[in-house]
Amino acid sequence: MQAEGASDEVIVASFVKKSGNQALAVPPAEGFSLMAWVMPVFVIMLGLTMIWLFVRRFRKPIATAEIEPAALDRYHEQIEKDMAKFD
Repeated sequence: MQAEGASDEVIVASFVKKSGNQALAVPPAEGFSLMAWVMPVFVIMLGLTMIWLFVRRFRKPIATAEIEPAALDRYHEQIEKDMAKFD
């Protein structure tokens, strides 16, 4: 086609006419093919947002119950007795 003097645009148009947009290395940024350009960015942004929300949710401090000192002392005494058995 080049030898016949056809321009580059005419040659590309003939390939697109025969094979459709699949003949192009890069899909045109219009119509349904625009989704090929938009979706990767959208999915990455969605994923980063989900990660941010997940981290934000689990960074909140966990409420702990107060332990009575008497109960804590009993546990410490029991631990000491059990450890003494191993010596």
